[in-house]
Amino acid sequence: MIRFIGLSALSLAAFMAAQTPAAAQDYGPDTCAQGYVWREAIPSDHVCVEPRIRAMVAQENAQASARRDPTGRYGSDTCKEGFVWREAFAGDKVCVTPERRSQTQAENAMAAERRAPVLAYGPDTCKRGYVWREAIPSDHVCVEPRIRAMVAQENAQASARRDPTGRYGSNTCKDGFVWREAFAGDKVCVTPERRSQTQAENARAAERRAGG
Repeated sequence: MIRFIGLSALSLAAFMAAQTPAAAQDYGPDTCAQGYVWREAIPSDHVCVEPRIRAMVAQENAQASARRDPTGRYGSDTCKEGFVWREAFAGDKVCVTPERRSQTQAENAMAAERRAPVLAYGPDTCKRGYVWREAIPSDHVCVEPRIRAMVAQENAQASARRDPTGRYGSNTCKDGFVWREAFAGDKVCVTPERRSQTQAENARAAERRAGG
């Protein structure tokens, strides 16, 4: 049996959801994109709509019995003249205007595009335009593709930039180079400018992730 929720409670819930949107992927693949909330024609209805639509749906649910004609062709599911089944989900016989049924069909058709993007690589997924730096395979700091290529070149030149007779043995950098320090223990030798750039990349890591 469908439990109908009053407009005031649902309107408040819609308002709160709009003010405090869920963080990316808080609700798995059903997470709505910013600005949208679950429609909740029934509790399991996770089609993402504008908050005003969720409030409208709650009102439709509250008015359901008043819009039925139990003496009609479909018994207790018969809609009064001027109303049709909403059909937000299979078996949804809440009576609404034909305009609202068409709108509901459009909401269903747009459901996928209103969900937050699925993070293919979990919390390490980069925003569009960025890639993992990969100074080592586990280095998932997000950088521009040109920086990843530069890091690969630095790794390839690592031995040529070392002076094994120096103060730090095989980790000693030749004059003019310093440790990159992209991660703890990173002793690849780069220019001081590149080390500073690497520190900046690390500092901006969170804001360049898809969930950041």
